[in-house]
Amino acid sequence: MAELSAALKQKARALGADLAKAASADRWQSPPPFDAGKVFVYPHTGYRPDELLPSARSVIMVAVRLLDGVVDTTTTACRTTGVQGNFAYVHLNRQLHDVTFGLARWLEDEWGYRSVPLGYNIGSRYDSRADEDSSIIGPAHGLFSMKRAAVLAGLGRKARNGLVASPELGTRMRLGCVLTAAPLASDPLLEGDPCPASCDICFRACATGALTRDGRVDHLKCFSDAGRRGTRFDELRAEFRKRYPPDAPGVDYTQNDFLSIDGADNRMCRIACVAMCPLGQRKLPDVVRRLKTFDRVVEKVELTGFPPAQDAGSGLK
Repeated sequence: MAELSAALKQKARALGADLAKAASADRWQSPPPFDAGKVFVYPHTGYRPDELLPSARSVIMVAVRLLDGVVDTTTTACRTTGVQGNFAYVHLNRQLHDVTFGLARWLEDEWGYRSVPLGYNIGSRYDSRADEDSSIIGPAHGLFSMKRAAVLAGLGRKARNGLVASPELGTRMRLGCVLTAAPLASDPLLEGDPCPASCDICFRACATGALTRDGRVDHLKCFSDAGRRGTRFDELRAEFRKRYPPDAPGVDYTQNDFLSIDGADNRMCRIACVAMCPLGQRKLPDVVRRLKTFDRVVEKVELTGFPPAQDAGSGLK
């Protein structure tokens, strides 16, 4: 087990991953086999590892870092997201597919363990319960939660902006996953909150006010993408449901999965929650200075018609 785990991480780096961690599929049990009061995990959504791969014994998480310069382009007044769309999403999505497929093939060919590459994502679904319960601010979920898996594999911790933060890369990374029948040694879990107690940079920077003080993201506010898809709750929800169909009998999910596979429908959001985040070893020394003028670069969006429960819970008043 130790030999394979060490060889796996070396192979992941050779394929282009900046980080690689692994965990036994047992960590996905409920109740969890660890102290959830010390390890802050994301809620369970989507499928468990053994539901996607019945023989799954381990979950491998990899990360590829965002270039500092690419992130910097999102904090300028230039009216383009071409750099971000291509080199923070599309190119890295393909790289994560290459890394995870390469690992899965290596595990099968060289070690004889059945493995499934999940790449960066394999599609998302809409939780229709949010139509009846206005307190549900995050109705979209992936078929497999990459963020939950990153925490359970010891790759990072849940930051207050809703993103995973690793000690090395902070939140400036994209995640990919492999499910495997290989019995791998589990990396240690990371405990606690990675964010400084007084830090509120991401809340102040988000143009749509999508972040809550307890580390949740309002998906519809985030989906407004600085006004590109509208500003009213009802129109945003209608567009959101088109993009993320409910996972229910009789509902067509193939177009949604195609968009996920193809990398289409890239965001216009300036990812301020990433660009302004000070976490990680590669510090951006001018974050505070940029924050002071960021509302002149990307104007705040006035969203209307949201249920009181969502506005009251934002903590942004």
